[in-house]
Amino acid sequence: MRFKTSFELFRFGRKHILQKHSATLLAFIVCLLACPLIYIVVPNVSGQEENLTYVSKPVSPIKFNASQIPIGNNWTLIYNLQANTTYHVYCYGKWINNGSEPKTDYDIYVYNPFGELESYHTEAAGLPEHLGDNVSHPFFTPKYSGNYSFVIRNDPRESQGAEAATFMLTQHVECNKWYQQFIQGKVNDLPVENTSWTFEFMTSSKNIEITVHVPETLDMYEARLYLMANPSQGKGARLNNVSLAWEPGLYGNRSGLFGGYNLNSKEYRGLAYASCEYLGQDMLINYTSPYNGESLYHLVFIGEKGEGHINFVLKTDFQGPSLNIINAPQKVFPEQIINMTFRINAKTELNQVLTQYSKDNWNTKETATLISNQTDIYICRIPGQPAGTRVQYNITVIDVVDNKAQFRGNYSVKYATTVNYTSKTKIWVAGRNITISGSVNPTAANITIKVTFTPSNGSIVEKCVYTLANGTFFASFTPNVTGKWTVQAACLENDFYFNSTSKSVEVLVVVESDFFNSYSMYIYAAAGIVMAAMVAVVIKRRRA
Repeated sequence: MRFKTSFELFRFGRKHILQKHSATLLAFIVCLLACPLIYIVVPNVSGQEENLTYVSKPVSPIKFNASQIPIGNNWTLIYNLQANTTYHVYCYGKWINNGSEPKTDYDIYVYNPFGELESYHTEAAGLPEHLGDNVSHPFFTPKYSGNYSFVIRNDPRESQGAEAATFMLTQHVECNKWYQQFIQGKVNDLPVENTSWTFEFMTSSKNIEITVHVPETLDMYEARLYLMANPSQGKGARLNNVSLAWEPGLYGNRSGLFGGYNLNSKEYRGLAYASCEYLGQDMLINYTSPYNGESLYHLVFIGEKGEGHINFVLKTDFQGPSLNIINAPQKVFPEQIINMTFRINAKTELNQVLTQYSKDNWNTKETATLISNQTDIYICRIPGQPAGTRVQYNITVIDVVDNKAQFRGNYSVKYATTVNYTSKTKIWVAGRNITISGSVNPTAANITIKVTFTPSNGSIVEKCVYTLANGTFFASFTPNVTGKWTVQAACLENDFYFNSTSKSVEVLVVVESDFFNSYSMYIYAAAGIVMAAMVAVVIKRRRA
């Protein structure tokens, strides 16, 4: 007879024991709650014996001695598992034989809490079963919460022996993620169901930092780290590309740094450990492995007094995220909304992306709007500001293991400007003072204008002047070198206006005689026009 669920076990007890053996049933229930392993031997209809083990929590290996599961017999292990939790399940030991003459063929059938066949695993004799969700996924993730039955059957068709085996089921956790576990301290100095708990994890990182947050209602005895496998060192095996614990180490045996796993306060406490002195004291384990390659570890928690949920993380990522600004603001104009795009690259899940800005040198600060439109692309939106504002911004990215990336920058909000200037003539006389005029848009007083006069040979001359209220400016200059000159006006930047530059204009500086010769015809013509006008006026007056 095989019990698929704890409910069937209860029905059996109620039917066959309750009427005549109520005291025995009470003792049975007490043992079921207090002990991690309960063995039940029940005769089945065929006259053989069906064996069932209820495992109250997934922390301990189950040892099957040689001949314990005879050919044609089953042994059922019942675990209470949580939905959507990752477990590592494997069955190995002396029965594993990759040679040409294997003897033992253990098949494994998995039933869900409803008694339905979830999966079956029937590798050939001597080969370990792949007990993950599928062949390519090494871990088992229950769809439901409740009692799962793992039926180990010594296949009568293929098996020729009943060699020793170890069945292990424990919760698997990933590095650089936070997890939670309820822990209850000892009662009358004796451990209870939730006093201790185990997790396994795998990493190739040599550096491991384990942080444990302990609630104020709990005093922890210890957190322990055990090295259980590293195939490159000849310890443990691999199945589905993940490591299996070195089998003797599961039973407390040690070889160098490997093994010694146990849940007993008085036994070997592992290669690294931490403890509490008082309620609510957090714990920290730092460990550096001497080995390369992937290692399998068991992390053990043992409570002392009180109860509560601990939170823990296995940190192996010490580099943290990277933060790259794609379009940092350059020239920003009054009331212009800034949408600053940046990319975050992170190996570890992010905990916080914080965008802040200040308009008064961080005496006060405000939170900018954060928009995410892709997996790793974010937009920080800062509202428009008036001219004369200097905005400082700070983008901070923190992952779940407290690695941080930060980018700080600033920009000023100002008006755009354009500057122009004019000259009455493009031929200047050396030694004579000339005046140029110009204007700046938008109009404002006291904007600094720098006018640069550059000869083709000689020294540059710069003149700084200031705009009037209507934005106009004037600059006077006496050239002393003949030849080609270039003239350019520039509006200098200040707290409210960006800089701008006019076009360069070429002029010719000549001596006075050259100027007269060049323009004599125009001078005489002008004089003639003036004289003719004067004669016409005189004649008109005489006629009158």
